[in-house]
Amino acid sequence: MSEIDIVAEAYRHCEQLVRTQDKDRFLAALFAPAGRRPYLFALYAFALEIARVKTLVREPMTGVIRLQWWLEALNGLRAQEAAASPVMIALNDAARQTGVTLAPLTAAVEARQDELRGEPAINAAAAVFSMAARFLGVAEDVTAAAAAAAQAVTFVERDAGRARNTYCGFLALLPSIPERALPAFLSVALVPLRLRKPDAPQWRRQIVLARAAWFGFSQL
Repeated sequence: MSEIDIVAEAYRHCEQLVRTQDKDRFLAALFAPAGRRPYLFALYAFALEIARVKTLVREPMTGVIRLQWWLEALNGLRAQEAAASPVMIALNDAARQTGVTLAPLTAAVEARQDELRGEPAINAAAAVFSMAARFLGVAEDVTAAAAAAAQAVTFVERDAGRARNTYCGFLALLPSIPERALPAFLSVALVPLRLRKPDAPQWRRQIVLARAAWFGFSQL
């Protein structure tokens, strides 16, 4: 198999992983330009991989060690092993194609390590939002919007009041987000629905995403 085929297969793996395990972000990514979607799928597959470590281990230290592999892979310290990981193959190619460094994603891994010790993984979500914007070709600073978005989606199932406040904060920052970056933040549009109906069916979530993409985010 040629290198081109290996990379293409890695992207297909990531797309399928996101399609089956994170339907909301999969659908949100479909509103991005077609040429940029594979980069988002690679990023979201990475986010899934580091998030699921918590469900695979009983002892926090075991999870920390597992996540350390991702830290080292992002820093180029496990090149041979990363070359056998479809997610890292696709993620590294996305970085090459866009000229975006993967270094900020180390904050996502470290946040997942802290999560094993009981801390909410806000910085993991924030890093993914910011990187998604970069993969969409946005050079402007979206750090503040990413932070507000991360808190809203992180607390929506554990602290409704904080989720509402941070969602409102995110809405206030929406005008500062370049239009081409909006697909990176579309999943935040689900916060009001998730607060009202946590068990809302997928078809309803899909409608909310589409409305946000076409008409803007709804108020609480």
